[in-house]
Amino acid sequence: MQFPRMKEIREEAGLKQKDIAEIMNVTKGSYSMWECGTDTIPLRRLNQFCNYFDVSIDYVVGFNNKKKYSNAKPDIKIKITGENLKKIRTKKGLTQVAIADALNINQPTWNRYENSKSLILTVVLVELAKKYHYSIDKILGKDKD
Repeated sequence: MQFPRMKEIREEAGLKQKDIAEIMNVTKGSYSMWECGTDTIPLRRLNQFCNYFDVSIDYVVGFNNKKKYSNAKPDIKIKITGENLKKIRTKKGLTQVAIADALNINQPTWNRYENSKSLILTVVLVELAKKYHYSIDKILGKDKD
């Protein structure tokens, strides 16, 4: 899953991939694969990238052109994320099986996300946000706007 704005943001800051890799305490190879889309960046690492550059996750993934939210929180709140996932599902009138099927995951996995037992994977979160038109930052409890 490629997020072209990662490269744009890094280059605007005048940094090389190796610089960001050092900042994020990962190998240059890992960062390079995330930036070029051959591997999906883990959600906590995406959050780390966004916090470093003071940009919203929604902006980095290309959901909008708003670089940051006025009351953005730096941390992902797993409990709030789970609660928000449940709210989305119930608002859409879906069962756990139905939403899991729509996202190509299994119901026990969705249950773990919804009950805050596991942090949702980046690829699943992006698909959910696209499919149902939600802000990733709001789902994660990073934005209240």
